[in-house]
Amino acid sequence: MYYHDLREFIGELERRGKLLRWKRPVCKDTELMPLFRLQFRGLAEEERKAFLFERVRDVQGRSLTMQVLAGSYGASREIFALGMGCESPEEVYEKWHHAVNHPIEPVVISSGPVHEEIHLGQEIQEMGLSELPAPVEEPGFSGTIRTTTPFITRDPDTGVRNVGTYSGHFRAPDRMMAGIGTVHHAMIYHWRSARSRKEPLPVAITVGTTPNIVAVGSANIPYGTDELAVAGGIAGRAVELVRCKTVPLEVPATAEIVIEGELSTEWQEPYSAYGEYPGYMAAENKSNAVIKVTAITHRKDAIFTPILVGLPPSESNCISRTCREMILYNFLKYYCNLPVVQEVCCPEAGGGWNFWVIRIKKSHPSQPRQVLYAAAGQDSGGKVIIVVDDDINPKDPEMVNWALSFSMQPHRDVEILEGRVPRLDPSGAPPTLAGARERSFPPPNGTSVLLIDATRKWPYPPVALPKKEFMERALKIWQEEKLPALRLKSPWYGYTLGPWEKEEEENARLIVAGEYLKLGEKMAKRRTRLKT
Repeated sequence: MYYHDLREFIGELERRGKLLRWKRPVCKDTELMPLFRLQFRGLAEEERKAFLFERVRDVQGRSLTMQVLAGSYGASREIFALGMGCESPEEVYEKWHHAVNHPIEPVVISSGPVHEEIHLGQEIQEMGLSELPAPVEEPGFSGTIRTTTPFITRDPDTGVRNVGTYSGHFRAPDRMMAGIGTVHHAMIYHWRSARSRKEPLPVAITVGTTPNIVAVGSANIPYGTDELAVAGGIAGRAVELVRCKTVPLEVPATAEIVIEGELSTEWQEPYSAYGEYPGYMAAENKSNAVIKVTAITHRKDAIFTPILVGLPPSESNCISRTCREMILYNFLKYYCNLPVVQEVCCPEAGGGWNFWVIRIKKSHPSQPRQVLYAAAGQDSGGKVIIVVDDDINPKDPEMVNWALSFSMQPHRDVEILEGRVPRLDPSGAPPTLAGARERSFPPPNGTSVLLIDATRKWPYPPVALPKKEFMERALKIWQEEKLPALRLKSPWYGYTLGPWEKEEEENARLIVAGEYLKLGEKMAKRRTRLKT
C-alpha cells in the first residue's frame, strides 16, 4: 500500500536508514541549507539522506514551531524511487508508464488533517508567511526565501486543473511573488484566461505532500491531463482532496501546509537573486505576478518541506532528471513505438534538461538516428543527446566517454539542430539580456543540440552555493556532530565569477539577517502595473 501521508513516508525513510534527525538547534537563515548542502558536495549519492531538522530557529533567535524536512523527495535516486512506491530506481520507469495509462481520479472528502489549523484575515496580515520556516538556500547570495512545491490552479473558463512545481517568493506576511515561467501551463493557459476576465487567478500552494504529488507536479504532463489522477495511478488509489477555505480549489487532505491565495493579473514585482538548476545564481531582469495570500492552513506540528535548487547535484536536479527520464522513456518506448529503448539517463550535472544518454539494443542501423530525432522532438530544451549500445552503462560517465571516443565519427555521426530554447542556461545568451524571447530567438541567441563548447563566454553570476563563511560554519558543526567523514568536491562554497550588483549583495544581507520584510518593502516600491 502507498503512503497515507508524508509522515508515514518519513517512517519508511527512517526504517531504511535514509533519514537523519537533527536534534541540535539549527538556524534556518544561516546553517540549515549549508548543512544539507554538505552531503551533496562530500558524499556519494547512495550515502545521501533526508534531513529532519526538529529544532529550528531564525537568525534573530526566535524558535519556530514547525520542523523542516529537506531531501525527502529527491536527495538521491533511491529516495525518489521509495517516494514512487518502488524498491529500486530501475522500477520507476514502468511504474510511471502504468500510472499515466491507468490514472485514478481524485475524490473530494469533507475534512482532512491539513485543516487542523486555519489562519485567516488579521492573522494572515500579522503573521501569515512569517510562521513558516522557509530556509535561506544560498546564504550570502540568496536575495529571497521561498517555497518550491506544487501549485494547484484551475482554468476559470474550462475548469481544467493543473499541478506544477513552481516557486513562491516571500515578500510580506500576506504577499508572495510567483516564480512561474511564462510558458508553464499555469501561466500560458490559466493566468491568461483569468486576465481576459479581469480577475485574479486562484492558487493553492501545497507543502509537505506525499511524494507522488511532487512527482506529477515536476513532470511535463500533457496539458489537459489531471496530474492528481496520475498521482492516484502512482499510489494505486484515489488522492483524497479537501476544499480550500478561501479559493475555489481542492488540495490534498493530508498535506502538511497549504497557502491559499490569488495570483494577480494586474500587479507584478521584480525577482531578487535565487539559485537555479544550471548551478548559478539567477538575477533575472524581469518581474512576475504577485500572489495575495488569503489563508494558510496546516496540520498541528506541521513539517515544512523545501526543495533545494542550485548547483548540481541538488534535490531539484535529482527530481527533474528522474522525471525527465520517466517522461522520455515512456515517450520513446511506448508513444513512439521504439522497443529498442532500454534506459534513459539524464546526469545530475545536466540539471535534467541539458544532457541525455539513451541506451538501446540496436537491431537495424537506422534505429539510433530514429531515437535521436524522436528524443529531440519531445521537448524544445535539451543540448546533448547521446544514444549508446546496450552494453554501455549510461550512468557511468567513463563508459559514455569510451563510447564517444571509439564508437563514433564526428563527420558521420554528429548532427546539430538549431532553434532550441535555452531556458535558464546562461550560455544561450548573457544573463543580463532581458526577456525570454530575446534570449531564445532570433539567432545568434538560443541553443542547439549536441556538441558545444562548454566554457563560459561572458561573466556569470555567482556559483549557487552558500558563501565560504557559512559553509565553513556548517562544516564545523558537521564535525562536532561526528557525522560521516566528507569527501568535499570543488566547489563546495559559492564565489563570484564577475561583476555582482551591490543591490544583490544588500538583498542577500537582508535575507541572511532575517529581514525579508524590508526586502518586500523595497520591491513593493517598484511594483508596476501590467500593460494591456
